[in-house]
Amino acid sequence: MNGEGKARAWDLVGDHYWNSGYYGGPAPEHQKEFARRIRPGARTAVVGASTVSLSRAVQQAGADLHVLDFAPGILRAAGQWLGLAEDRRHLVDVTRPIPEHLKRTNELVLADRLVNRFSADDLPAGIRGLRDLVAPMGILAVTVRFGLYPRDARIHAALTTAEQALFWRPDVGEVDYSVLPDRDIPLPVWGAISGDTMRKHLRARGREARFSRDELLLTVARAGGLDCEDVDDATDGTVLLTLRRSGAVGDV
Repeated sequence: MNGEGKARAWDLVGDHYWNSGYYGGPAPEHQKEFARRIRPGARTAVVGASTVSLSRAVQQAGADLHVLDFAPGILRAAGQWLGLAEDRRHLVDVTRPIPEHLKRTNELVLADRLVNRFSADDLPAGIRGLRDLVAPMGILAVTVRFGLYPRDARIHAALTTAEQALFWRPDVGEVDYSVLPDRDIPLPVWGAISGDTMRKHLRARGREARFSRDELLLTVARAGGLDCEDVDDATDGTVLLTLRRSGAVGDV
């Protein structure tokens, strides 16, 4: 996911993401659906260390929790907050080849809006990486937001015409937070995280894909090895996509 730059974005906010009065987890409807899938004793991966509410739900259900992230600082902070053993924390970028010892190891893989943080170039590889974490006949459950985030629209409206052309690229389906100007524009408020830190965080996130439902489902189909079982909409505009990994001999 563009390596150190994006990782630095999440290390900038660190445990303030969940310790500053801000809830950044799934919609309540999707949290319940995630919880319904968790089985005691089953190896379950949460991809995205910032989603501590989801990781805590996995622990409370008695599953074997593993947390994966590409940002070392927030992975360490989440692991400490969760009391998670070192061998259950994995520094992994799912847009890069998955280490062999992690392939096909998880009965359930959960990710909350992680897919929205991939660049358009990284989206196909990210879907394949998430797939490769799932055991045969296991489940990959991911939430996504289709189209622009509300914050994207607010930022876009505050930019000049020239800045808008750099920020939102409909031809490639990406926003680029790295071009945010220094002047006062409407930035998201995450609890007690300062505006200066938020600006640095967003800029470091850089390019992120914004796509339609059909575009994402086509990317999933092209990845192979995943069958769509369900698509659930939440009132906050996010969607939960539930995919089952093929168990056929010779599947990808």
